Amino acid sequence: MKNQIRKSVLKTGGFTLLSVLLYGIVLLLMISSGERWYAYLILAACIGGLVFVRRSAFWHGWRVPLCWVIALAVAWTGLFAGQPSPVTGTYTGLQLEQPSASYELLLNNVTIVDTRTGGLTSGMSILCAGGVIRAIAPMGTLEAGENTKVVDAAGKYAVPGYLNMHMHVIGDKHTDETMESLLANGITGFRQMSGSYELLKEWHSGAFTRSVDRAALLTMPGDVLTPINAPTPAVAAEFVRLQKQAGADFIKVGGVTPEVLQAIQAEADRLNLPVAGHVLSDMDLKEAARQGFKSVEHFGINNGSLISSSTDEERLRAQEKSVPAITGNPVFVQLMKIKGLRDFVNAKVLETAIKTSGGKEDEAELMHIINTYSGEKAKELADVYVQYNTWQSPTMIRMRSGLFSNSSEATAQGLYDLYLKLVKTYDTEGVKLLAGTDGGSGDSWQVAGYSLHEEFDELERAGIPPLHVLQMATLNGAEFLDRMDDLGTVEIGKIADMVLLDANPIESVQNLHKINAVIRAGAYHDNQMLSSIKQRLGTK
Repeated sequence: MKNQIRKSVLKTGGFTLLSVLLYGIVLLLMISSGERWYAYLILAACIGGLVFVRRSAFWHGWRVPLCWVIALAVAWTGLFAGQPSPVTGTYTGLQLEQPSASYELLLNNVTIVDTRTGGLTSGMSILCAGGVIRAIAPMGTLEAGENTKVVDAAGKYAVPGYLNMHMHVIGDKHTDETMESLLANGITGFRQMSGSYELLKEWHSGAFTRSVDRAALLTMPGDVLTPINAPTPAVAAEFVRLQKQAGADFIKVGGVTPEVLQAIQAEADRLNLPVAGHVLSDMDLKEAARQGFKSVEHFGINNGSLISSSTDEERLRAQEKSVPAITGNPVFVQLMKIKGLRDFVNAKVLETAIKTSGGKEDEAELMHIINTYSGEKAKELADVYVQYNTWQSPTMIRMRSGLFSNSSEATAQGLYDLYLKLVKTYDTEGVKLLAGTDGGSGDSWQVAGYSLHEEFDELERAGIPPLHVLQMATLNGAEFLDRMDDLGTVEIGKIADMVLLDANPIESVQNLHKINAVIRAGAYHDNQMLSSIKQRLGTK
């Protein structure tokens, strides 16, 4: 009698455990693919089949584990068979239709600022039509047509629209508001630093560029590559190929092992895709530059550039945390092929990385980084960047925020003072710099646009000359994107994206804040219109 009860309990327990396992797997399938009917079918087939078999004479002896194996095999096969294909077809480049104002725009008596040299040409007229600068000539030589909006721009300085070259706008719940806020602060285009196959498809269908009342998306990657979705060199290389196929403009790295980064760089080079993003602090930034890394964001996360500028560089780098060994485990690699599970874990990893990007909380270790900083070592790092044309997007306000939220005020100030020195060294040595803020995600959408002006102030604080700050926000972004033919300067044939300033930006960085009007694809937004946008959105 006791034996029968024990057998019954074991059977019931085993069946319950198996049901829970199958149900959990099917839930993952549902989360991953969205094909709920397919998930329910798998659930009904596996659990229903087990219920039937368990009540039959077949459920005993060696047949019990066989049922386990078959049920798990069916569920496992269904799980991976139900994964959505990341790419539905090969992307072919399209010339997306650009927006344009419904009228011609004539700016009279304006001073044009040459972003290459800082030269000023006063008393000029600029004619915009079809979203493009059609003519530039001395005041009085261009005639206005019947459908021409004429603006007296006497005393105003025309510069290209500002470009924010590090943002996370697209896909955020406040995307539309953010793009309006950007325009209200003089930003006519931005580099999106995170994406997905779905967002790439939406963009290549014409989204995020159409409106003359919003900043335009200029470039976007696919999913950010991390140790979760790119745990091994082989998996990472495959992801690079898939992102190329999906139409990604570049590969964004969120921090991977040196071996994986090397594989990413090699495959991206083969496919002519730039690689940008984060280089973990246990890796040599100079080596990443030599391999062809296009753009280092945030100085290399977790104080990586300060470690590279330390007289105790080798020891500091050696004790930095590397990617956990579990990410290379074959079981982990297989589990991360489940899209829903992978996306969930990846999102949590990125969320944690963002919160801790200010670096360690070990005050003694941070003080050691501060005390061993070497200006000569910083210059050596800058010279390597110049030699291999490795760009930098310092995002000073992001660095300041991260440091002061992860360290004591005194230590944070010491570290930030070094970053101010370092960005000045980069500028002095000729490193190519981009203006960016890391804004647009989460609640930070509320200061999107205005945050670039805070970045200007921090760059001025570092001692960057006004012309160079202007170039970081205009000319350099155009060069980085290989779009000097239509962005970066106020010239005939360029997209009619401009900012009219009330004061000369070559005299002071503070004059970059004095926006009188913003022209987006030839559409004129005066100061009153810009203020109404900010008031409606509740932003600065």
